[in-house]
Amino acid sequence: MRNVLFLIFALTLLFIGSCKKPTDLQADGLLPEEDVLYANQTDTATITSYIVREDTLSTDELSACLLGSYTDETFGRTLASFSTQFALSGANPSFPEIFEVDSVIFSVAYSGYSYGSLGEGYLSVKELSADLPKTGSFNSSYNAPVLNENLLADASQTFQFKPKTYLFGTEDSLAPQLRIPLKTSVGTRLIQPTDTTALESDENFQTYFKGLKVEAGSYPMGMVALDLTNINSKITVYYRYDNGGLADTTFYEFPVTSDCGRYSQLQHFYQYATQPELQGLVTADTLANQSTMYLQAGAGIKTKLVLPNLLDLQMSEGRIINKAELIVPYEPDSRYAPTSQIFIFYQNSEGTLVALPDQFSGNIGGGVEESNKRYRMNITQYVQKVISGELENTPLFIVSGAAGVSVNRTILHGPEFSENSVENLRLIITYSN
Repeated sequence: MRNVLFLIFALTLLFIGSCKKPTDLQADGLLPEEDVLYANQTDTATITSYIVREDTLSTDELSACLLGSYTDETFGRTLASFSTQFALSGANPSFPEIFEVDSVIFSVAYSGYSYGSLGEGYLSVKELSADLPKTGSFNSSYNAPVLNENLLADASQTFQFKPKTYLFGTEDSLAPQLRIPLKTSVGTRLIQPTDTTALESDENFQTYFKGLKVEAGSYPMGMVALDLTNINSKITVYYRYDNGGLADTTFYEFPVTSDCGRYSQLQHFYQYATQPELQGLVTADTLANQSTMYLQAGAGIKTKLVLPNLLDLQMSEGRIINKAELIVPYEPDSRYAPTSQIFIFYQNSEGTLVALPDQFSGNIGGGVEESNKRYRMNITQYVQKVISGELENTPLFIVSGAAGVSVNRTILHGPEFSENSVENLRLIITYSN
């Protein structure tokens, strides 16, 4: 069930209708030098801000799945798990009647992304008890049902994510990957199925063996993204058999292919946050805060903005918006990288979030400016269409980029973060009559 909780910041800057010359605004740090172009500008638009607990989002068939756990004193605890199907290396594989499984390894390629401090922690691996078809639709809150048995070869084993480390063997090196030893009974179940038709096709196999779910424990071990459709993501069964009186060893692989269903489950526990306004997301819809806003990818938190007095710019008939730029400063933290890209949407009359017309012009911005500790978003077309009556003046929502494949968190400055307006969230509007 989707559980959307709204937490209101009453953040108000009075729209006083005053204007400044471009040089004045640039001197105050309100506009970059390259944007000092026009005669009339204002940065006094009223902005009311809210933080909103994100709805669930689709996390199936994305470029990566997330796994791990980390605790951030500001945002609380985040857990991520993933579930996936497997396929056959080829239809109708043949195996000896008598064999002995030596080992079973579930290997998963890293995508390269990690977040938080990477330490040792525990994992569990369980067999899915319900189908996970690619044609299904699975979101971040879906808790895939599983059988009770933990399939780890050693349930007490600890794991440490090493997304940049190559593995070196006696003959070859392996690209960075998480390698999870499973019970040998898993190998026997896979290559000697009780259903004699299970190995005839991927469809039959996925009905017989529905897949695996991998979960991280609550002990902080950091967060990583995994490339499940990489050639190194697979279950490998190593076994031996009698080959004409000689012991022979070989293996068989069950890969994760692009035709396999897969998704991430993401959970945020804001009761462990140190900030009262984030703790409030557990039970309350709204909580006043005049200075700070928050973003968190992975179905975490988004920011809502209301511009109640925007239509006051209609005072002069034929007024043209030359530029409207939303300046969004953020609070840097050496431990946690800010989200590299933010996006902005408006809410239509049906409550659906829609991309601003500026998004399609290619110059909306939203990329992080680490040197200036801010994001800049050009929303000129949107503001012009609101002023002209083509669009209703409805709420705007700022969300993190890569929301389904990352958990980056960012603390944003609100309109009243500082007495120095340069450090605050603000809308700079340049216009001509």
